[in-house]
Amino acid sequence: MTINYHASIRTSHPLRFYRLLFFSWKASLWKAVFAQLLVWLLVYHIISFIYRFALDDGQKRDFERVVFFLKDRMSYLPLEFLMGFFVTIIFNRWNTLYLNIGFIDNIGLMTAEYVRGHNELGRRFRRNILRYSEVGQIMLFRDISMRVRRRFPTLDSVVAAGFLLPDEKKQLEEYSDKGENAMQWVPFRWALELCHEARKLGLIESDYYQTVVLNEIRTFRTNMEWLRNYDWTPFPLIYPTVVFFMVHMHFTVALISRQLTFQDADGKELLDVYFPYMETLEFIFYMGWLKVAETIINPFGEDDDDFEGNALIDRNITMGLMIVDRAFDNPPELRKDQFWNDQEPRLLYTEESARLPQTRFEGSVSHINLVNFGHKVHMMPRAFSVDQLNEWTESTTNGLENKIRRNTADILNEESRKESSKSIDDHPTGWQRVLSWRKSFRPIFRLGTNAVADQNDSKRNNQGEVFVVDIHENGKIRPMKPL
Repeated sequence: MTINYHASIRTSHPLRFYRLLFFSWKASLWKAVFAQLLVWLLVYHIISFIYRFALDDGQKRDFERVVFFLKDRMSYLPLEFLMGFFVTIIFNRWNTLYLNIGFIDNIGLMTAEYVRGHNELGRRFRRNILRYSEVGQIMLFRDISMRVRRRFPTLDSVVAAGFLLPDEKKQLEEYSDKGENAMQWVPFRWALELCHEARKLGLIESDYYQTVVLNEIRTFRTNMEWLRNYDWTPFPLIYPTVVFFMVHMHFTVALISRQLTFQDADGKELLDVYFPYMETLEFIFYMGWLKVAETIINPFGEDDDDFEGNALIDRNITMGLMIVDRAFDNPPELRKDQFWNDQEPRLLYTEESARLPQTRFEGSVSHINLVNFGHKVHMMPRAFSVDQLNEWTESTTNGLENKIRRNTADILNEESRKESSKSIDDHPTGWQRVLSWRKSFRPIFRLGTNAVADQNDSKRNNQGEVFVVDIHENGKIRPMKPL
């Protein structure tokens, strides 16, 4: 039975976790390691009693040398690395099984939407499409979950529970000569065939609608096949064997190496402690870590935290039939909502929840204004070198603006003289270079706060001026034309 503890830890208050840690038994750490810890402590104290009261001084020194020898070599076993890698792989496998466990809601919703008909025929099609899909799940769960197997030991029990009809059971038994595994696909085949018949009778209005329903059934069946494949090909036995053997051997050796002696390896007397506090904590942590892997390696077993196959079957058939039958074509009357005349809805809370702080749904830096009033923002092309970038960054705002203004005035005077004597077409210089440069989509340098200007408009706004600038290979700035 899956133990749900979310309501007990709805806040991160330490007392809630302590209560969950020390006052819960089902699916808890203490239930997982209690028996083994009790045996380990019993053997440990038997050895400690022999060391303290049954050995003479010479035998005690020999025993202490064995303890120090084993203690120095306990680190040879890569316990943390091997267990961490193992538990990670097992958890990923468990997560994949959960994602494919099979919820029938999409089949029910798509069937109710696209298989029409208010008469008894349409209702039969919808209910049987969903029921056959659920029978396919039952047939699979009977083979991979002992809990479901206990509930449905035979096909007669499936008939007695109402999931199958007697004539459907007889039709399933026709495939029994190939084994019951061959029967898992039969209910899905029935559901697909019903979709085809509903399309021919016009209950499904288009081929696209039929494809949508077929895809949902196929996806559900594929999920069931993944569960079967994972059960058919379990995790390689050698890896869990190595991990389980290593952990148990580690604590078997620890019965000697973790013994509390009267003196250390140098002959210095130690504090005489009877109970191995740190050794007990080490046993609880490592053995509990191992129990995590033992619990989730087969989530369709009968442990406290294994998947609830029977509850899922009950939920699917109840919810699915309600979707395709009771809730079919029964939406509420189309009316105006309560916020119809509100440009911004005023949402209500209870008095208690309205006092709770709430984080707005917005970007984490959206409220930061980097441009203060009167501050000029300079936009520049990407520098060709570090020296050019340094020249840009070292220039002050006023100095850079004055430099551009002076150079711009000189260029405008020069271009005005050239325009009065020669055409731009005959001499590809001056403004033609400016237009050619602008057509190449090179960057635009902007001066001023929130300076906005159209490239086809040469007017200056009252917040700043916009200039087209160029950076030569020598790193010098050349303004080409004000916008």
